[in-house]
Amino acid sequence: MSSTVLTISGLRVEIAGRRLIDGLDLALASGEITALVGRSGSGKSLTARAVAGLLPEGAAARGQALLDRGRGRSEDLLGLSPYRLRRLRGAAIGYVFQESQAALNPTVTVGGHLRETLKAHDVPRSHRRNRGLAALRQAGLPAPEQLWSAYPFELSGGQAQRVALALATALDPRLLIADEVTSALDPVTQAGVLDILRTGARAGQRAVLLITHDLAVAGRWADRLAVLDGGRIVESGPSCQVLRDPAHPFTAELVRASGVATDGGDRARADVPPGMAGERA
Repeated sequence: MSSTVLTISGLRVEIAGRRLIDGLDLALASGEITALVGRSGSGKSLTARAVAGLLPEGAAARGQALLDRGRGRSEDLLGLSPYRLRRLRGAAIGYVFQESQAALNPTVTVGGHLRETLKAHDVPRSHRRNRGLAALRQAGLPAPEQLWSAYPFELSGGQAQRVALALATALDPRLLIADEVTSALDPVTQAGVLDILRTGARAGQRAVLLITHDLAVAGRWADRLAVLDGGRIVESGPSCQVLRDPAHPFTAELVRASGVATDGGDRARADVPPGMAGERA
């Protein structure tokens, strides 16, 4: 039985006096992928960054984002100190960025990245290599020993994205945020990365927030779909239901523009190749 991992209530985000997110409500359940979609500049990534405490300088977030830590413990992410948020990122909240190469330090090896991440969260030195190699395998890299000493610039785009995913999940966080993680990948590599996200959610009872501009991706890999417009969620529900029978005019507009349709089952299909549907965020 799934449980709610993150409950966002009344989220408001302002930058330079301009309110970009205006009373957003969203709940993420364990074992599920929830895709957040919307027009370009609608605040999808801003929502994710507010939850993780990664807003740009000058931005302010208000509201509540309750993270269930298990065993009756919960924390309001929007009310935590920067130090406490740093401790939670990695251990309880994983974040995978869109530009994986840019997120990796070009002067640090793959193994060095993983060792630093595990060290920051008090994993004993003797366990770091094995934990790191296991994370790389779970991210779909079948021979991680060969990549341990590689530098980011020596990796393909797909390998770099999987390394970034390994870094985000090495400590088995309850919440994983994947921010446009497949937009720069070819369709085959894209499918492999998304399959890993879905498998990890199911196996680890993890909640995944997938930020995507691509309705084909959302319909095929996400369990639930939330549509963002005007700084609020205007419609949410099972992906196949939202795409097959959108209730809000904006959702209907997105579906028509994307060429996405349901196949009558529990997944969506697109009349255009995966990775090409929808609007770039």
